[in-house]
Amino acid sequence: MLIETLILSLIISLLCGGKLSRLGELALREFWLVLMAFLLQGIVYWASLRHIGLVTGWLSSLLDTVSYLLLLIFTLRNRSLHGIWLIAGGVFLNTLVIALNGGAMPVDPLFLPETSRKALLAGQGTHGLMTAATHLKVLADRFYLAVPGLQKQVFSIGDCLIDIGCFTLVFRTTRRTVNKQERKTT
Repeated sequence: MLIETLILSLIISLLCGGKLSRLGELALREFWLVLMAFLLQGIVYWASLRHIGLVTGWLSSLLDTVSYLLLLIFTLRNRSLHGIWLIAGGVFLNTLVIALNGGAMPVDPLFLPETSRKALLAGQGTHGLMTAATHLKVLADRFYLAVPGLQKQVFSIGDCLIDIGCFTLVFRTTRRTVNKQERKTT
């Protein structure tokens, strides 16, 4: 859902007079933390698809949780940016539910196609099926959205906060007004 949110925020920003060039002025501190987090998530996902055994052990849980902690640190290092507190809140909620559920984001099986349910039961991916033993079910991927023309989405409250924060960040950055100091130099 994040990709769709970013595209929508860019379209709405442009329609409201925003300039894409202003995104280049966005100074993200410690961006390497995001890259490291995605690398860790990629390793866990790849290992689960290859049945390497990393996913069934404590190391998988640790790596997935650490990846979210890296994202949380990144958001805190960039806390002065518009919308970043919403992103941080969403990352925190997702980190919490993932950490309490063995390093996997629980997914409500009611919204999944049979092939996806079977894959999760086989231990593929970084998600797990929600069960009676799932902790903090309210924070799990338990909401469903089907928009015509887009892929069906299952998402969490944390995902919503992340999406709203990203929308705000892109919209406010592209629509940023020039301050008095910048006017003097132009």
